[in-house]
Amino acid sequence: MFRKVLIANRGEIACRIIQTCRRLGLISVAVYSEADRGSLHTLLADEAWPIGPAAPAESYLSIDRLLEAARQSGADAVHPGYGFLSEQADFARRLEEAGLVFVGPRPETIALMGSKREAKALMAQKGIPVVPGYDGTGTDLAAFEQAAARIGFPLLVKAVFGGGGRGMRLVRNPGELADALAGARREAESSFGDGALLLERYIEHPRHIEVQILGDQHGHQIHLFERECTLQRRYQKVWEEAPSSLVGTSARAELLEAALQAARAVDYRGAGTVEFVVGPEGDFYFLEMNTRLQVEHPVTETVTGLDLVALQFEIAAGRPLPIRQEEVRCEGHAIEVRLYAEDPARGFLPTAGPIDCFTLAPDLRVDQGFRAGDRLGTDYDALIAKLIVGGPDRAAALSRMREALARSWVGPLPTNLTLLAGLAAHPTVALGRVDTGFIADRLDELLAPQPVLPHHWAALVWSLLHPPGDGSSRPPWQSSDGFRVGGLAIRLFVEHGGEDRTLVVRPLEAGAWRLECDEGNYRVEGRIRDAETVMIGVEGEFHPVHLLRADDRIHIACRGIAQVFTLRTGPRAEGSGGADSFTAGCVSPFPGRILEIRVKPGAQVVAGEALMVLEGMKIEYTVKAQRAGRIGSLLCTVGEAVAMDQPLLVFEEDSPP
Repeated sequence: MFRKVLIANRGEIACRIIQTCRRLGLISVAVYSEADRGSLHTLLADEAWPIGPAAPAESYLSIDRLLEAARQSGADAVHPGYGFLSEQADFARRLEEAGLVFVGPRPETIALMGSKREAKALMAQKGIPVVPGYDGTGTDLAAFEQAAARIGFPLLVKAVFGGGGRGMRLVRNPGELADALAGARREAESSFGDGALLLERYIEHPRHIEVQILGDQHGHQIHLFERECTLQRRYQKVWEEAPSSLVGTSARAELLEAALQAARAVDYRGAGTVEFVVGPEGDFYFLEMNTRLQVEHPVTETVTGLDLVALQFEIAAGRPLPIRQEEVRCEGHAIEVRLYAEDPARGFLPTAGPIDCFTLAPDLRVDQGFRAGDRLGTDYDALIAKLIVGGPDRAAALSRMREALARSWVGPLPTNLTLLAGLAAHPTVALGRVDTGFIADRLDELLAPQPVLPHHWAALVWSLLHPPGDGSSRPPWQSSDGFRVGGLAIRLFVEHGGEDRTLVVRPLEAGAWRLECDEGNYRVEGRIRDAETVMIGVEGEFHPVHLLRADDRIHIACRGIAQVFTLRTGPRAEGSGGADSFTAGCVSPFPGRILEIRVKPGAQVVAGEALMVLEGMKIEYTVKAQRAGRIGSLLCTVGEAVAMDQPLLVFEEDSPP
């Protein structure tokens, strides 16, 4: 076994690899860009080496800089994680030429499977079903239009070299094809350095199921059963499970055997994933092979009890697989959700800023790259952490996930916790009757506000009358955060869901109060159960409540429902609500960089017309006119970095004289 491992990555996957290095007694070497100085993975590793500026091309995508870091640190092996250079054959080849062990498959395998075009051709040759499509060998628009007419609509435009939903567009009619090709090509060039594209028939109402495979250098390949990754948004996985809730015994055997055939076809070595799309009738098609560790690998680890990173190290060191196929067990059920810094209220646009509060439920596995006190920037993707739960069956795992999400709070920057909680609570998800369009089709349902229970209001009062012992809050008669003391009554002003509320609290006997609010008039009580939980009673009905307070915001979770309240010093004056930032011209919807400007001063535009293209956190966003008008002046240039809500242009009537 090698002695020292350089991890050519960042964030939660770098932290995850460091954990296994520590358990195996391997020395871990982190690398970091200027944007990641002091980040969590650099603090957990045994060593940390700088590799350049924030831009990925000058740091995490720079083979020369990573090789130099490996040389200077004395590493004898390199683990690529996922993303960045993990599926770049040239990176693996350069490492081998430098005498370093690449913790992954052979460069030839990466190159072959990295081309969706060549991978599909090989699988079809081996008798594995593939999705009908066009390999993109003719690169002009006319060739794609002819192929699209032959395949039929809807279809997918996909990057030949890529993954993670980047460089992918759904096209439902011929008029959308040209723009979809241009956008996908630009995104593919930015993310993967190659703008080659292909077309595939779009399978309506599909499920996304993948099989974890392992292969050693002695010709042995095994599978570790399947994962379901059907719940996606914009082709980005959000929720993953193992095993699949769809696959029955006979269908599972066929799917697993097809994955093993794919692994044998390339004499696969290392950890990899064979991905399939499954139609409504159960017919499945090969999508691609990912020649790396997957983001969702923890659910497989949970149900098999195996450490995939440790197995990667064993294989890379030339050792045979320590487990045979018949010894692999899939026991219980596991669910993983991805916690992203994105704002559901703004169309899930990426967010950035400080993470002041980072509190996750204690009884779950968390793979994270950030912690409280960190600041999330715009240079990389918006993944904050992964939350993983397991249980004896799917119902138990789902129940644990609902509770874990309710007891987790990250802020103040917006996250997708609301969406995740909506998925965990949705009855159709509980039944497993979903497809890849489920989130888009049911978004309003998934983001619908959950009810505020009387126990939430009661817990809010209790938290203020019983401040924590760390001095972060004070008794109401010593503070100015919304209490008004007059006689026996205490008046509390709070904001919830954008609305101001007034609560009146009247003390009763010791430990009990009378709470008056819009929902009713309740006798409330509270009793401390442990460091994490308070038993709150409303009219004698007690439930455990989880409380967290950060400055004037209080997070309260009860019966699987989380609510956030903001304290105020008094009622707001009439008309003091926040203004819509889109009223004059347009502003940047998230921090990023101006990629393209499609209008000039003096141009007449209509509502909905594309004005410019913004790029940030590895996504492209088209900024559109909110109303008709004539462009007065541009306030930005192509390539400029812009902040969230920064004005980008103004209309003539809004321009200063």
